[in-house]
Amino acid sequence: MPKVPKSTRTLNKMVSSHIPPSQDSLCICIRDFTTMILGLTKNNNNLPLPPSSDEVDTATLLNITDVNIDSLVVEERNIATEEASITKRIPLKYKSLCLSEMVQHNIKHPTFQWDVKGQTRWDGLVIDILVKHWLYAKNKEAFQEYPLQTDFCTKTIVSAIVEQLLRGQKASYGKDKITNQNLSRIKKNVSFWFFLH
Repeated sequence: MPKVPKSTRTLNKMVSSHIPPSQDSLCICIRDFTTMILGLTKNNNNLPLPPSSDEVDTATLLNITDVNIDSLVVEERNIATEEASITKRIPLKYKSLCLSEMVQHNIKHPTFQWDVKGQTRWDGLVIDILVKHWLYAKNKEAFQEYPLQTDFCTKTIVSAIVEQLLRGQKASYGKDKITNQNLSRIKKNVSFWFFLH
């Protein structure tokens, strides 16, 4: 089995040869879906805080196939103005469904462990749920605004794209030492989800 490169840049380059380019409609769709779930917009690109150690400890590794999406309750809520640009392209109910499943796993707010190198157990769980719900929404024809190539819409490729997005963001986040004093400055300076360009 080939050794996984330690360098984020090398790993991204290796993965990039097997997935569509960052400007492909599939990558854009996955990026939009992910940013919608995380509550990020062009006007508010502040990263959600990483989970606390208590949140990480209580997150359950319940098999995600055990949760039937169709049985989840969709929470009706108003669409915030800043979300409108994405939710015009992706129906908001798919965000509600994804967040509802995250609650089943004791994930109180969708986020990643930005401050921890590599992919953590928490990151893997959030990615699995995101990918599951992206594929569900795609099968429900929720992404009609995006011209997707069906051949690339597999769990493996979608997961690889989300993982690459996360690796790039962690690399950007880790360039500065994270402290309470500079966290706000770092968040404002990070150009979220555009590191693949």
